[in-house]
Amino acid sequence: MKITPTNLINHELIGLAAHVVASSDPGLVCRAGTIVDETKEMIRLNTTGRIISLPKSVCVIDLGLPDGTTVRVDGEHLRDRPEERLKKRLRRRW
Repeated sequence: MKITPTNLINHELIGLAAHVVASSDPGLVCRAGTIVDETKEMIRLNTTGRIISLPKSVCVIDLGLPDGTTVRVDGEHLRDRPEERLKKRLRRRW
């Protein structure tokens, strides 16, 4: 399934370009790179050879999709593992 802005939170984020545009931790703002790992609470970002960990709950992130579209996402919406996010969304439909 193609990643689009409407189904982004149901997909794996690994491999997407990311840029932190806002955070309650000022040291994380303007960090950019490629997502190399994702856990329930954290995103690991490769920033030109250096791996940094970003807590999802305190960041607003611009994610670059494969088609060139950029989507701004509040990290709070990304909390949970991808498979858990999908289960929650499916439960809300019923």
